[in-house]
Amino acid sequence: MKMAPKLYCARWLVIQSNVLIAICGFVLLALGIWTINDKSFLDELLRNKLYMNTTYIILFSACIIILLSMFGCFAAVKEVKCLLLTYFTFMLLIFVILTVGGILTYIFREQVGNTIKAEMIADIRSYDPDNPKNTVTKAWDETQQQLSCCGLMTEQVSLAWEMWRYNKVLNPTSQFEVVPSSCCMTGEECVVGNKTVVEKVWTGDCMVLALEYVQHQARMMGGAAFAMSCFLILGMASTFSLFKSIV
Repeated sequence: MKMAPKLYCARWLVIQSNVLIAICGFVLLALGIWTINDKSFLDELLRNKLYMNTTYIILFSACIIILLSMFGCFAAVKEVKCLLLTYFTFMLLIFVILTVGGILTYIFREQVGNTIKAEMIADIRSYDPDNPKNTVTKAWDETQQQLSCCGLMTEQVSLAWEMWRYNKVLNPTSQFEVVPSSCCMTGEECVVGNKTVVEKVWTGDCMVLALEYVQHQARMMGGAAFAMSCFLILGMASTFSLFKSIV
C-alpha cells in the first residue's frame, strides 16, 4: 500500500508529460509545414539541400512524437513494463534524431553564408523571362516579390538591380538596362522600352535579405528542435520513474 501513492503520482506525471509533448509536437509539425509551404521558394537559389532536408527530419520527428505521446499515455494507464520500455526506447531514438536535426540547422546557417553569393550569381545568368515555369526563373521571381528586393550587390555593380545587366536574355547588348517585372514595386511599371526606371525598382539586396531570412528560419527550427528535446527528456524521466514504481 505504501507504493500506491508513488505509483499513482508517477502514472499521472507520465500522462501529463505526454499531453505536453503532444502539444509541442503539433506546434513543431505546424512549424515544419509552414516552412515547407512558405519558405521553399528559396531552395532553388540556395542550392543547399540541408535547409529542406532538416525541415523534413523535424517534420517526420513531429509526426512520430505525436503518435508516441498517445502510446505513452496508453502505456501509463495500463502500467505494463514492456509497453513503457518500448515507449522509452522510441523516445530516446527520436531524441537523438531531433538533436541531430537541431545541430544540422546550425551547420546550415554557417554553410549558406559561404555559398549563397556564387549560387545566386550563377542563377541570375540562367534566368529566362520567356519560361516563367523554369525553376530558376520561378525562384527568382518569388524571391524578389516576397522579399521586396531586386538583384544582388557584388564588386561589379554599385546598385543591386544592376546585376541583372549580366543576364543576356533580358539585356542582349550594352544598350539594354532591363530588369524582371518581379523587380517592380507593387502596382508599378519599372521598365520603359529598354531602360529601367530606378525609382520604381525594389532597392533591397536579395542576397542579404535571403541570407537573413533563411538564417532566422534555421535558428527558429533549431531552437524548436532543441526545446522539443528537453520535453522528451521530461517524458523519458517520468516513464523511468513509473517503470521503477511498478512491482
